[in-house]
Amino acid sequence: MPINQITNTPKFFTPKSPLRLDIQFFSDGGQGGNGGGGTPPPAEPPAGGGNPTPPANPEPPKLTLDLVQSFVNDNEDAKKWLQSLTDTRVTDAIKTYETKTLPKKLEEEIAKRYPAETEEQKQLRELKQQFERLETEKQRETLRNKALSVATEKQLPTKLVDFFVGQDEESTLKNLGTFEEIFSAAVQQAVEGKFKAGGREPQPSGLSTGIDAQIEEAKKRAMETGRQEDRVAYAALKMKKETQGK
Repeated sequence: MPINQITNTPKFFTPKSPLRLDIQFFSDGGQGGNGGGGTPPPAEPPAGGGNPTPPANPEPPKLTLDLVQSFVNDNEDAKKWLQSLTDTRVTDAIKTYETKTLPKKLEEEIAKRYPAETEEQKQLRELKQQFERLETEKQRETLRNKALSVATEKQLPTKLVDFFVGQDEESTLKNLGTFEEIFSAAVQQAVEGKFKAGGREPQPSGLSTGIDAQIEEAKKRAMETGRQEDRVAYAALKMKKETQGK
């Protein structure tokens, strides 16, 4: 072939690598192209318009103990609030202690000082109390019988014997002796009154005729001292007055 023919022969472009197409892209409708039906990409915001991006929030100051203390020291309202809060907490703590902790501690202390009785100890204690009560009743009955014997011997009213019984035999006999003196004087005065009524002059007995004054004085003394003998004297004077009225 001549050289000029080789030179004028048209040349065709042959790609070095094959063009790869996404078949799935075309089957789904695609997203671009003038003739495609896909969703267009979001539009870019205009360069000179629209809302500007807000600036980032500044970081708040770090809360420290010194900062809080400084605020409370410099602010009167903060001081009052803190004091009120403190008082409330203290009051609540006291109430909680009194209602929950204190009763338990008291029970523990009582249990420590006075251990719970066993059934055997309880029975022994009840038997001891019963024995002491019987002994007291027995002793009082013995003293009463003694007082009855003495009163009968001295011709004293036996209905008042229970009033003269003391804690022991000595106090019982002392009460009866006081009553005997007052009762004998009352009887003597009653006899004298009978003699006067019959026109005879009785022997002087030395007993004061102001019986009401004596009764009031004896009553006052018995209330002030509370002693058995004073009460006996008061009772005897009252009986003396009743005897005189007969």
